[in-house]
Amino acid sequence: MKRLFCALLAAWLTACGAAGPPPRAAPERPGCVTEYSPQTNYFPHQVEAEYAKGWQVRYERSYKVLKTTVQAAGGHAKAGSREIDSTYVLLQCGAPRPELTGELAGATVIEVPVRTMVDGGSVLYASLEKLGKADALAGYAEPFIGDIEAPYLPRIAERIKAGKVAEIGYEINYEALADADPDFYTNYAGDDQTFSKIEELGIPIVFYFPYTETPLGAAEQIKFLSLFFNAEQQAQQVFDPIKERYLKLRAQIDAHVADRKKPKVLIGTVGESGSVTTRQRERFEPQLIREAGAEPVPDLPGGGIATLSLEKFLDAGADADYWMDLVFFPKHKTGADYLAADDRLARLPALENGRTFHRVGSRGADYFLNGALEADLILRDMVNLLHPELLKSGDELQFVKRVPAE
Repeated sequence: MKRLFCALLAAWLTACGAAGPPPRAAPERPGCVTEYSPQTNYFPHQVEAEYAKGWQVRYERSYKVLKTTVQAAGGHAKAGSREIDSTYVLLQCGAPRPELTGELAGATVIEVPVRTMVDGGSVLYASLEKLGKADALAGYAEPFIGDIEAPYLPRIAERIKAGKVAEIGYEINYEALADADPDFYTNYAGDDQTFSKIEELGIPIVFYFPYTETPLGAAEQIKFLSLFFNAEQQAQQVFDPIKERYLKLRAQIDAHVADRKKPKVLIGTVGESGSVTTRQRERFEPQLIREAGAEPVPDLPGGGIATLSLEKFLDAGADADYWMDLVFFPKHKTGADYLAADDRLARLPALENGRTFHRVGSRGADYFLNGALEADLILRDMVNLLHPELLKSGDELQFVKRVPAE
C-alpha cells in the first residue's frame, strides 16, 4: 500500500508541476494560412501604383513582388545621392516560400500581414492611422507630433505619449531598434554601414520615400503601406475620394491658368551660414507647385536636395512672385524679421510684398504627416495662395502659413 501511495504521489507530482508546468503551444499569428492550397488566391483585394514612380507591385497567388526605387544617401540624400533599387517578396504567412531565382534572386522576404514596423524616415504615420494600424508602430525616427498635430493622428499620438513607441532617432539607437523587434524598418537615407548594422539585427529594411512623387503619387503611400498589412481594400477606400477631389481641382486649375501667365515660386531656405537649401525638380515641393499651376524656381534636375550660394538664390528669386521657405522651425514672423536678420533678402520682392509662406500652418507640422497623404487638401492650400481668385473660398490655410510683410 505504501509503495502504491508513493507511486501515485510521484505520478501526481510529475503531472501537476514537480517538473514545472507543461509547455504551451505558441499562439497562432493572426492572418496566417493554416491549411495552404496552391489554387487559392490569398489576395482578393489588390492595388496598383497609378501615379507613383517609386514603386510597383505584382500579385501572385500567395505572395506579392514589390519593387522600389529611391534616391538614398547619407545626410538625407544631399551630396552624392544615388538610386537604390530593391525587390521584396511579401509572402502570405503560412504559405511556402517561392524559389528566389531569376527576377527574385536576392529579394528580401517579409511575411504578411506584418504585426509591427519602425518608421525610420519614410514618414508613413498618417497612412498607418488611416488604415487603422497605428498599434503596429513600434518605433519612429522623428514623429513631428506635438499638441497641435495630435488631433490629426490621435491614436499614434496617444501611443507615443503613453511610451508605447520607441524613439529610434535618425542617428539610429540600435539597442532600441533591436528591442522594438519590428517585422520591418522603413527609411530612404543612410549609408551602407547603417544598413548593414540593421540587417545584422535580422530586421528587413524597406526603402521607400513618398516625397519624390507628385502629390497624387505621394498619396499612394497608403496603398504602398497596405501591401504589408493585406489592407489593400481599406487603402483604396481612402485613396479614391482623395483622387476624385484632387483631379476635380486640377481641372479647375488647368482651365484657370490656360490663358494666364503662371506665377513663379521661389523654393528654398537660407541657412545661418548664408548658403541656401532647395529642392530638385522631382521632389514633392516643385511638383506640388507645378500641379498648382505655377513655375518653381530654381528648376534643378534630380530628385534630391541641392545647395546654392545665396547670390544664385537671390538671382533666381529676383522676379519670383512668391517664396516658399522650406524652414523646419520658422522663427521669423514677418518679412521685416527676415530683413532684420539679413538685409540682402530685400532683393526678393515676394518677401516685401507679403507673398512668402512656409510649411508650418494652422495644423502645425502636419505638412510632414498628413500633407503628403491628403493631396487634395494641400493642393487646395496652394490654390488659395497662388490663385486666390479661383476658389474665392476664404479657407484658412492648413498645411502652410503666410508670412506678412510687416
